[in-house]
Amino acid sequence: MNQHLSADQLVDFIRGELTPQDDALAHGHLQTCPSCRSEYELEVSLTEALRAAARAEELEMPSAIKAAIWEQIRAAQPGPLARLSAFWRPALALPALAVLLVGGWFASPYAPHGPAAPTIDASYYLEAHAAQTSQTPLSEHSGSQAIETSMADGSRAPALVRQIDSSAATVAFDAVP
Repeated sequence: MNQHLSADQLVDFIRGELTPQDDALAHGHLQTCPSCRSEYELEVSLTEALRAAARAEELEMPSAIKAAIWEQIRAAQPGPLARLSAFWRPALALPALAVLLVGGWFASPYAPHGPAAPTIDASYYLEAHAAQTSQTPLSEHSGSQAIETSMADGSRAPALVRQIDSSAATVAFDAVP
């Protein structure tokens, strides 16, 4: 480093805020330049003087005052309202926690009675199919087995079993209005 260190560079060097490369260059320059070394020593002495002055100005509270404050804190009795609220705090907190836990359990998808799975209302589709195919009423079909099927809204819709194939285990249904 051919040029002298600035005051900012010296302060950063003392605080260790220079990059490793700049720190090495500043250290090498301080070894070879007596004027920068004297500035460095002046800056170090000024920093130490300021730290010593700051430590001297820190005021400590006298121990007698500290002891009196702690004695008053220990001797203070809570008022009736504070004692009552301290008594009721756990009595109210535990039931509130229980309500939150039970509500969270029933709102979760793992609960046995949790939110129901989405259902499809099949009655609309059955009625639409019957209207399009213009089926004859269930009472006019002779020899066919009539059964009722359950709909999503809880109603029961009649259906006509058109064919029962026992070998393939298939059943075909025709909707009847």
